[in-house]
Amino acid sequence: MINVLDFGAKGDGIVNDGPAIQAALDSGEKEIFIPRGTYIVNDTIRIPSHRCIHADTNARIIHVYTRKPIYGDFLLTNADVEDGNVDITVEGGIWDGGLGREFNVKPNDLYEINAASCACINFVSVKNLKLLNLTVANPMAFYVRLSRIRNFELNNIGLTSEIRGSNQDGIHFGGYCRDGVVENIKALVKGQPNDDLLAFNADDSLFRHENRGLACGPIENIVCKNIYAEDCHTAIRFASVTSEIKHIRIENITAGCRCNGINMDAARYCRTPLFREESAPNGVGNVSDVIISNCTLYFSDSAFDSTQLIVAEEHCDGFEIINFHRPPEKDSRPEYPTLLARNLTHQKVIAEGKETLLTEKSQKCIVRGEISNLRLDKLLDK
Repeated sequence: MINVLDFGAKGDGIVNDGPAIQAALDSGEKEIFIPRGTYIVNDTIRIPSHRCIHADTNARIIHVYTRKPIYGDFLLTNADVEDGNVDITVEGGIWDGGLGREFNVKPNDLYEINAASCACINFVSVKNLKLLNLTVANPMAFYVRLSRIRNFELNNIGLTSEIRGSNQDGIHFGGYCRDGVVENIKALVKGQPNDDLLAFNADDSLFRHENRGLACGPIENIVCKNIYAEDCHTAIRFASVTSEIKHIRIENITAGCRCNGINMDAARYCRTPLFREESAPNGVGNVSDVIISNCTLYFSDSAFDSTQLIVAEEHCDGFEIINFHRPPEKDSRPEYPTLLARNLTHQKVIAEGKETLLTEKSQKCIVRGEISNLRLDKLLDK
């Protein structure tokens, strides 16, 4: 194992240690150690294939831009996002996006051509990726942004930010993410993440700067366990218009939410909607074989007005919540609906054994109060 200090890094929180860390990664050695210290980085750290970064628990790597960030800038990413990389591990450390510093700001124009995505950690086109025992802090947008990855493990990741910024998704999956395990993801402070804790965005607007470089496509075969946030914006988002989201298992999730517990609205109400309602008379969505078990969701004390805990506006074929709890002693909006299902056709909603058939988009199903089981299925024609 080589030490970044041997390549000139200081870890004093003053000098730019980015070139030294990059030189260690480019040296050809597979194992790179970052000892305790504060490492200022003003460019992107790009990890080649067959590399393992071991960072001390108290090694803080801070992205401090000295100019306006542009497309392709991140604190941490893989080296070849076009043709891909293999076998990358990042273990330990505090990876700090530097939100609040002079140049660490998002652009005002969502469609600015050369704008950075403002994600802190980005991995696109990687096979065999591991992110272990680390903290992600102060992102300008997404904490961790992923697309076109396969065979991955994300385990024991803390999310924290001193500032609430827009689009601060926790773990954000774009298209073509498959065959992975996500365990022990925890928001370490109240108010974070300030968007989706887990986002499975098979379809999204790729023209807005946060998503540029991602892809629309299937998301499949992912297991998530032990997920927690005291007060996030939304716990889980499934965004599908035509792309598949399938074979997803989420176990043991607890989250206080300001907006939704589970959002399946196909991004209808985003600033950049993905389709026109009149162009989809039968509705949209392609979600199947999703099981969420041991799920506790409730409205936190800072919840918004006029909302519902679970929103279902995407077609599902085997979407199930088992052992669901909405604890009244924690819920700040017990009068708000638990479920709103609408804009669906040929859909069956079963909540607590009561079945509702939605055959036209004008119909809707509203469920209030405590439910322990929910299922959405495709309604087969007789």
